[in-house]
Amino acid sequence: MHKYTLRCSNPSSQFLQIQLEFTSMNEDEILLQLPAWRAGRYQLANYAQFIRGFQIQNKQGEVIPFKKISKDCWSFEAKKNHSYDIKYDFFSSRMDAGGAWIDDQQIYINFINCCFEIKGTKNHPIELQIDLPFFKQQVCTLPKNKSGNWYADDFQMLVDSTLVASNTLKQWHYNSGNTLFNIWIQGDIHFEKDIFLDHFRKFTDTQIRDFGEFPELEYHFIFQLLPYPHYHGVEHQKGTVITFGPAESLSDPAQMEDLLGVSSHELYHAWNVCRIRPIDLLPYDFSKENYSQAGWMLEGITTYMGDLYLLKSGVFTLDTYLKQIEGVLKKEILNQGWKNQSILESSFDLWLDGYQAGIPDRKVNIYSHGCLICFCLDIMLLEQGCSFPEFMKKAWLIFGKPKIGYTNESFWNLLLDQVQDPMPFQGFYDRFISGKEDLILFFSEKIRQLGLELELTPNPDLLAGKLGILISENKITKIHQDSPAFMDLMIGDQIKYQESESQIHVVTSRINGSFHEFKYESTGKYYPNPILNIGEEIGLRKKWLK
Repeated sequence: MHKYTLRCSNPSSQFLQIQLEFTSMNEDEILLQLPAWRAGRYQLANYAQFIRGFQIQNKQGEVIPFKKISKDCWSFEAKKNHSYDIKYDFFSSRMDAGGAWIDDQQIYINFINCCFEIKGTKNHPIELQIDLPFFKQQVCTLPKNKSGNWYADDFQMLVDSTLVASNTLKQWHYNSGNTLFNIWIQGDIHFEKDIFLDHFRKFTDTQIRDFGEFPELEYHFIFQLLPYPHYHGVEHQKGTVITFGPAESLSDPAQMEDLLGVSSHELYHAWNVCRIRPIDLLPYDFSKENYSQAGWMLEGITTYMGDLYLLKSGVFTLDTYLKQIEGVLKKEILNQGWKNQSILESSFDLWLDGYQAGIPDRKVNIYSHGCLICFCLDIMLLEQGCSFPEFMKKAWLIFGKPKIGYTNESFWNLLLDQVQDPMPFQGFYDRFISGKEDLILFFSEKIRQLGLELELTPNPDLLAGKLGILISENKITKIHQDSPAFMDLMIGDQIKYQESESQIHVVTSRINGSFHEFKYESTGKYYPNPILNIGEEIGLRKKWLK
């Protein structure tokens, strides 16, 4: 049994003191590998940069020499049946749903940030002792052993877990199926408890109904409700962490819709990604990049289904749901990346710049683009007597529950097995998944089968709508490639403009000190505003909402 002990002598310092105790079974070189990234965000985080004071001692207190063999892997020579203590400080100053944060109010740790894998012992059980007397309330998504400490069956289970220690945690709970769902809240509450729990119970019940079962007997929603703007969620097998702010904004129904959206999204991950996962990511290798082309399956499906279940469960009205999809469409309209990369290519390139804006129109967003892909596929399945929820239940039973994973080919072939005529689906795949065609035009056609209509209205912003120029703080951030200004202006230009009856007069100053002046006709139609209209209810919509 390996054992971690966590202490914090001075919360204001934001340093966590960590001790790892283990016994070497052989006389050999021991490799201590710290994760370089975390599940749910396919981007190197390099957590080793937050470690200081690393040392190794034997049980006699003697210091053991070590060396680093990479930026996040430490090595030392161990003797057979000798016990060792690894000690280090970890700086916890990143408040997001996957990070670590310490202050005078709480200690919040996602173990993926700060715990070492002892190479060659991947199936070794791990005990976790918490010595944090400042904070009496403690919640961890790991189970407890007979001695009252938390434990993990192996390293993968440990780093899929979260700890919060505080004196101000609020706990609510509800039951769905055979599972107890805990809601833990750190921060101020500005909404009605009973309404909140009713919403959660409804979308949870509906997700479990369609999958037929929930993978855990107990699950934890951990909310960090912050005093400043924030929006983030991270999935785990036994729970999720969601950071949202400002907390007081949750008295606004529109803000609560966003919180419900990310909550339903992360719960859906309990099946999809946490268990229905590509073979490329099974198990995770946290020492390096794990490349995959499965972005539309990982996040596109979850984005689409998370919001759909708020609609299917009655938490969202159809009007509210369509506002969420309008938000997805706005992101897609502002991004012409589909002209340059397929979603398969953008998935593979997540490790480059997947979570930053990147250069103009290089890539697609796996969340928004993937969501529209799944919306279209769901309608196509409905047309052939199936549905996306039914397909995902099959994916759960075949790939997720037995923990065997899938390839791109096996996942797609399973979808084709659900229909009598696979030709339209293969054409869709070639055009919009492996291909680079305009998905919004196809989406606009397919949603008519649900009695919905997409209307593209002029962008109310003058520069965006008539010249295809996006600005922030009077600086150009993007120019539509079809705009006449694309040949004249640059990203970063400081811009002043005025509109006459038929022209837009633009004056810019550039970082090199030069000034430029141009006049353009005020007739362009760029970056339109999407509006989804509800028409007459038809039979396919009833099955979609069932």
